[in-house]
Amino acid sequence: MEQSKKAIGFFFGLAILAFGFLLFYTKQIEPFSDFALIEWQIKLANQGIFHLPYQNHLEDPNFHFFPFPSLFFHIQNGSAYSTFPNLYPILFSPLYASFGLIGIKVAQFVLFFFSIYLFYQINKNAISAILLLSGSTIFIYIFLIHETILFFFLEILILYLYHNRRTGLSGFLALCLVWMRPEMIFAVAFLPFCFSEKHNWKRYWFVFLITGIVFSIVNQFTFGTFVPIRFFKKPEYQFRPEIAFYLFKITLEQIPIIFLFIIYLVKSFKRKEWFYRNISLLTITTIIILISPNTGGHNTPRYLFGLIPLYILLLRTNTNIENKISKRWILLCLALSIYSLVTLWNQTKELKKISKFQTNTLEELTKIEDQILVFNNSDFAFVALPLLDRKKNLLLLQNQNHRENLITILNAKNASSFTFLELPPSPIPIGETLKLPGCNINCEFRTIETKTLPNALLPIKATRYKRM
Repeated sequence: MEQSKKAIGFFFGLAILAFGFLLFYTKQIEPFSDFALIEWQIKLANQGIFHLPYQNHLEDPNFHFFPFPSLFFHIQNGSAYSTFPNLYPILFSPLYASFGLIGIKVAQFVLFFFSIYLFYQINKNAISAILLLSGSTIFIYIFLIHETILFFFLEILILYLYHNRRTGLSGFLALCLVWMRPEMIFAVAFLPFCFSEKHNWKRYWFVFLITGIVFSIVNQFTFGTFVPIRFFKKPEYQFRPEIAFYLFKITLEQIPIIFLFIIYLVKSFKRKEWFYRNISLLTITTIIILISPNTGGHNTPRYLFGLIPLYILLLRTNTNIENKISKRWILLCLALSIYSLVTLWNQTKELKKISKFQTNTLEELTKIEDQILVFNNSDFAFVALPLLDRKKNLLLLQNQNHRENLITILNAKNASSFTFLELPPSPIPIGETLKLPGCNINCEFRTIETKTLPNALLPIKATRYKRM
């Protein structure tokens, strides 16, 4: 027992040192992509707003120029709602208001370690806790504004409650988790197989199904669909071998615990019961990789992080790990920790590059005098989100057929000029002029200046149009 405590102390001390260093190293990383959208939701939650405001909703009721791709929002009763649930913004908005990004990172660090503590309580096994800590690179999400750590905690809580035979509450929370992140259905469906049959799995599924029916009815009245918004707005699936191969590659790179699991899978062949469960979990992993519409974003296998605790639970059962930690396991955990830290270091360097692009681009965008900025690239629209605090009007041109809608908005806002931002070759150009129909004076917008944004790290063209 004393040896186990020392091992836990060492690895958790190493994690705390890594957190302190990465917290300092990542302090200049600004939210980008969907991180920026979630940050905006947090700001809105602090104002008591739980939809996404759009100042052009009267002129553009179909939200053709809303500054996000349609995948990220759902329209209901004339309002846009993010496909990211508001639970995370609501819970973390007080911390953001009081301490900024640092407050959220520290809170996620505490939540992550509390998750590992709860996981340790399931079987009182030090190696399992250390493997959960070092067996993947999910640690990187501590430093990002994203719901991954919160949902990771929720999953561990579900496992903890199920282990303690509170299967009804576990089933309720499992449905909540799936409702907010549909891809977690694979993890919560396999969860009962990680425990003995003495647990009341029937109650778990009964509560899960009843809660799902209630949620579906409420969701239909609220958002006009029986399924979660995130599932309703899922990208159209089309099998692409390159995506599956890339997801398989980063899964092996960033979830090294899978290697260890496969090794012990061979050893578990004689124990038929657990061998079949192991094969089933690997099959689920393969299915997720094959049916994923994309890589999950952020250059991480986010769709697969929910399987990590299940791998460790089965691994512990396969190996009959004792609480006394052998030197072999210490060396193995140390190797995993070093590998994960190196991978995390490389990921943070990549994040800093992306953040530097955003920061430089945003600085250049703030210098543009026009209140109306038109983009034809959603990545730029995400970068420009902080400009909403400066009352800028951001429009995302997603289809050439919507040019008339753009003219309607410009005319309704009585705009004298606007700036169009694009990354050549432009997929959706505007042209040299825009003519306003039914107009008697100053009836068109003409190009008066085209320049490349300096210091933006990409050849972003800014074309200014003036009404004349």
